[in-house]
Amino acid sequence: TYRPPEAQTTADVPVGDLGSGSDYTVFLQHLGVPSTDIGSTGPYGVYHSAFDNFNWFKKFGDPDFTYEQEMARVYGLEVLRMADSDVLPYDYEEYGKEIAAYIDAAKKKAETKFGNRTPNFTTATEAARHFQEAGSKIADKQRKLRVNPTNLNQTLRKAERALLIPDGLPDRTWYRHAIYAPGRYTGYAAVVIPGVNEAIDKGNPEQTGQQIAVLAAALDRAAKVLNGYR
Repeated sequence: TYRPPEAQTTADVPVGDLGSGSDYTVFLQHLGVPSTDIGSTGPYGVYHSAFDNFNWFKKFGDPDFTYEQEMARVYGLEVLRMADSDVLPYDYEEYGKEIAAYIDAAKKKAETKFGNRTPNFTTATEAARHFQEAGSKIADKQRKLRVNPTNLNQTLRKAERALLIPDGLPDRTWYRHAIYAPGRYTGYAAVVIPGVNEAIDKGNPEQTGQQIAVLAAALDRAAKVLNGYR
């Protein structure tokens, strides 16, 4: 009987960007609800083919259903972690660092694409810094909270919603999240700071500048929400 190879282990858990292809799409990218997806990866050759069925899975994919048990346990632990936390374990400081890296990468791409016509990224860079600083301050309050956490949890939830763009992304207004969206031409795969990156890809410096301002405004709104907690 075929047995799949042993799973590779690493001390670092890779974290990717949510695009589309699952139920989280509407929650994160339209409603601004923090979302997660967990899975095992690896080539298996029958994806979306006539052989992608239960019989193949039972014989070749995971005969002992080891990975299915693993996913149930991991998801179960995550649910318990969220349910048992007095304060929601959202890390907006790390989120801010990630966004700053996205902006830096987009700036370099724009400089390559536009040369001396590159729009100014300063407003977005500064907004990301302010968001990260606000995340750092509220992280300290998350660790030291000694009173009813209801107001703090409400603030943590509202911060993600503040990253929504009221008018949505250009030409596809249903997608409203300023940081993540499935790419226009990438299938399920995500594009980060999509308004900015897709304007660069289109070769449109004017729209890029407009989307930089939209991104900066979203980050400023989210930072204001975090800083508003007392």
